[in-house]
Amino acid sequence: MLDVALEKDLIELLAENFKMNQIEELGRLVFGEFDVHDELNEHRHITVPPRRAAEALLNLCRQRDCYSELIHLLVETDGARLLGRIVTVEGIELLLENLTKTGMVYDFEKRRLISIKSDPSELPNWGSLRDGRNYPVSVASIDIAENSQLVREHGMRKVRKLYFRFRQLLDEKLRKYNGRVWSWSGDGGIVAFAFKHHEIRAVQFAFELQRTLPIFNSFAERGIDAEIAVRIGIDAGKLRFAGDTGSIVSEVINFAAHLEKQATPAGYLSVSDTVYAALPPRLTAGLSVEDEFEGRTVRRVPARLDRLIEQPVHA
Repeated sequence: MLDVALEKDLIELLAENFKMNQIEELGRLVFGEFDVHDELNEHRHITVPPRRAAEALLNLCRQRDCYSELIHLLVETDGARLLGRIVTVEGIELLLENLTKTGMVYDFEKRRLISIKSDPSELPNWGSLRDGRNYPVSVASIDIAENSQLVREHGMRKVRKLYFRFRQLLDEKLRKYNGRVWSWSGDGGIVAFAFKHHEIRAVQFAFELQRTLPIFNSFAERGIDAEIAVRIGIDAGKLRFAGDTGSIVSEVINFAAHLEKQATPAGYLSVSDTVYAALPPRLTAGLSVEDEFEGRTVRRVPARLDRLIEQPVHA
């Protein structure tokens, strides 16, 4: 059984993507026989809106406990031909991502719904992105500054303990903003955000991570007295997804990494023009420094975010 919220999401998805006759065809593919007018006890001359047809289909799925068959069909229909046209099921990824919160995930290799044994927040594809498809994503490149110096002064063992604590902080913030680690190697890596308002959530995450560092640096259990500082660069755009997220090659990832490493001081946040254009005024106000980088306009915060008392950057 689906919970009420997911059932409503499924009805919305059907109503927004399919006409009545197509919903009827989906019902036949699931049940063998399905007639919208018969299910609703309507006369043949009555035009049934897609939403009512979707509700009729979901009602039958509820009675026969066939939700998984319908979801499987919708996933397989996305990008396939139905009644003479290629179908794009808008919103299927978000539906599948929400499904992971109920303990289920669609396995694209086995082509069926399966139970999740791990934490859903650890799924790098959110339980819904599939290999070889292009998706709009925001990517943040994060790096702990002065890593080599920290190792020289404190030794690798203590630094690893410090970085382990930092990853705990990072994972906590990513869960809050529905982000995922795509690659990480001790002192830095790539994190990603997908679905609606991904640019906004990526920037909110970056602001909060930087603002939280003064508190993190005050914790005695970090193992060493030295404070850490991070650089963050963010870009957004479409990229081709791969299950091995560390192997994804993309201009979006490359630009975010270059922006972070070459144009962002420790304690600062920089974003690309694409990200900046998607932000509301309350966030753009905090990114007031304009610059040019690799032929694009980028924006940066005017002062360090990881200090309790801010000081302006000196060029």
